[in-house]
Amino acid sequence: MCALKMHRRGLELYLIETSFIRRFAYHAILRSLGSDPIRIEFDPANGLPRVNYGRRLGVFIGRRLNPVTIALYACRELRLEEATGPIYLPHLLQLTGFSYVKRAANWLISNEVRPNARVSYWEYNFPWPSYGLKPPWRCALAEAFGGLLLIYAGYEVEARRHLEAILTDYRRSGVSYINERVLFPLEYVSDDKILVLNGILHCLLILHHCGIILDDKALIHAFNVGYKSLKPHLREFDAGFFTYYDSLKNPADEKYHRIHVELLDRVYRCTGDRDLLPLITRWTRYTKCYAIAEPLALLQHFINRSIVKNSECSDVQTYLNSSAGCLR
Repeated sequence: MCALKMHRRGLELYLIETSFIRRFAYHAILRSLGSDPIRIEFDPANGLPRVNYGRRLGVFIGRRLNPVTIALYACRELRLEEATGPIYLPHLLQLTGFSYVKRAANWLISNEVRPNARVSYWEYNFPWPSYGLKPPWRCALAEAFGGLLLIYAGYEVEARRHLEAILTDYRRSGVSYINERVLFPLEYVSDDKILVLNGILHCLLILHHCGIILDDKALIHAFNVGYKSLKPHLREFDAGFFTYYDSLKNPADEKYHRIHVELLDRVYRCTGDRDLLPLITRWTRYTKCYAIAEPLALLQHFINRSIVKNSECSDVQTYLNSSAGCLR
């Protein structure tokens, strides 16, 4: 029985590894050909973009509406990249003009969940096996991008409830990990409290922007607390010649590495913190040779995970959640 259990665990780990490698290689090949690896299509039934996720780690997800994607296309139409950071999405001609902005805002409002009078959030009704999430689950990025869109679309009251979700601990219907000293927006809300660098930076920058345009000191304070919380962890995302996507030490592909650099530069412009300059300079140097760094990062990831796989702690959940950067 014990041998069978270990065999099953080994098989699950193998599926995790090979799925990760296939997806990483697939994205790298498409980028080298000038194509976007994100498969997004126009849904004529509701006039919104939907993402074709296909299979993830052996789990079929298929075509799904994602609040982040819906909000991001509208933010791009409103030219809000200075607030959101770079928006890397395929262009769809049907998602242009203010009519789409209104359509996206109306869908977001119609599909929000209100657990109480102060907070609203959006739920994802499909699994996300990369982080062991089962539906329904929540995402801080959705609250940030969606809240920003609702402000500019003229729905300030509704927008404030979604921004309030970022200022609320995930155990109290929010989307952040909060205690008396830290605030970490969680892109994938769960008790594992995994840090995703681009997700945290996007959320903090949007809080800062919204704090300015709404003249809301609470949002500015949340940005300051969040940045102070993240700053000691930033070097944990530096792998020496590439960056990590998250605190599980998954390597960032070239797109996300560029996002890391651009978002850190925006944080520097907001804070004036000169401690960021050496890190920004170093990560910018990584960008110049990321075509080489990316496959080497994948090889290093595979070797590191193989070591974990062959260790005594080969339980799948331990494997997925083991990271010094995770908050416990």
